[in-house]
Amino acid sequence: MQMPTYDLMMQEDMMNNCGVKSAIAGVMGGALGVAFGVFTASLDTQGIDAAPMGETKPTRQVLKETWMLMKEKSKSYAKGFAGMGFLYSGTECMIEKYRAKHDNWNATLAGCATGGLMAAPGGPKAMCFGCASFAAFSTAIEYFTGGH
Repeated sequence: MQMPTYDLMMQEDMMNNCGVKSAIAGVMGGALGVAFGVFTASLDTQGIDAAPMGETKPTRQVLKETWMLMKEKSKSYAKGFAGMGFLYSGTECMIEKYRAKHDNWNATLAGCATGGLMAAPGGPKAMCFGCASFAAFSTAIEYFTGGH
């Protein structure tokens, strides 16, 4: 058995930092949001104007409209996924450090906090529903992936 090197200890310390975890989750959530936005925009024909009956649109115009729709959806999804990933990861990390335990309750509590905060503009009722639904989802994900 070997002692860990200085570099390995520094990497471990950095990954145990809640700010770093949150930033990574935010970036990865944003990337996932971009991919999801591109995918959903490629299936959506609602945002593209149809040509009048009997006429066809130039390919360049169709591609431009499709690109604009993809850009719009990707930006929207990226903001949402990045914010959610950042908030959830940071909350779970802080709860875990506060409780000094590494168990499924951290995910449940972080899910409740994240769901409630994300639904805050909708009022108290929406916050309660957001808390319950996101906590249930987080708990299910932890259970099925064998999280802790």
